[in-house]
Amino acid sequence: MLIARFPFFFCLILAAPAQAEIYKYVDENGQVTFTDVYKKGAKRLDIPGAPVPLPSAVKAPRNASYNPSPADFPRIDPGTQKRRDDIRRQVLEDEIAGERRNADEARRQLALGERPQPGERATDSTYLNRVKKLQATVQQHEQNVISIQRELANLK
Repeated sequence: MLIARFPFFFCLILAAPAQAEIYKYVDENGQVTFTDVYKKGAKRLDIPGAPVPLPSAVKAPRNASYNPSPADFPRIDPGTQKRRDDIRRQVLEDEIAGERRNADEARRQLALGERPQPGERATDSTYLNRVKKLQATVQQHEQNVISIQRELANLK
């Protein structure tokens, strides 16, 4: 009896999420066709109890300046904005100087770490793991420098 219930419940589970918009189309000969594919002149049928389709999402424009600001949106005078931009530029320049120092220190540590310790071979897993971590640190600092340079280039 349990085996007979399984296919029944399985069919219910598969059928539950099924949904489609149904259209009624009458062709020039008067023949009525029901379909889930829209044809010109077809009317969508609202079936009681059927799930209501969600409205399609409106795509946001790629260019943010495309949307005008609301009339009551606070405005910043050009002098204040320039001071803010100057502060941002100074912060980024401080960050890039720090990252360059960190990258130089990481390169120095890598040079030291590439020397095998006494009794260690270049093929040992401890040596390889240590060098791999040091290389990853150098690469991370170099990526940070590149990212900050990109931010600086984007400033007006």
